[in-house]
Amino acid sequence: MKKKRISGDTKILLVLFFILLVCFGVIAFLFYKFFYAGAGETKYGDRLEGIENYKLSATLQEDINSIYENNKAINTVKVETQGKIIYITVDFKESVKVDSAKSEAIKALDKIGEENLKFYDVQFILTYSGEQENNNFPVFGAKSAKSLKVVWMVSK
Repeated sequence: MKKKRISGDTKILLVLFFILLVCFGVIAFLFYKFFYAGAGETKYGDRLEGIENYKLSATLQEDINSIYENNKAINTVKVETQGKIIYITVDFKESVKVDSAKSEAIKALDKIGEENLKFYDVQFILTYSGEQENNNFPVFGAKSAKSLKVVWMVSK
């Protein structure tokens, strides 16, 4: 019985086909890794590691609202927590100076607690919904967990 020999052209085609299959396999693996790997994890990954040691009060919204309940210039106060960021929105119904608005907003930091302020970032949004014209608002403030200072930005 004679053995069939594979011609040179056929060998080259088989090698090229094998290389093509390997390339498709690598592309499929990279596609999976880039788009699907880690899909079951939380959106924060490991960035919230240790958050269980810094519990915020379940009544944080009410605690912060209690600071402002006697202030007639403030319309509403809203507190939201997302991950390691606490968002505090203070809406003023009366025209106030920006410096007064800033000092009122900073009072909320006392209710968060000194230890929690070393872990959480705090974002302030000060708005105005009164009748009078006031071009000083909105005012944005940010306090990093790594800093004791609130940095303010007034939009104009």
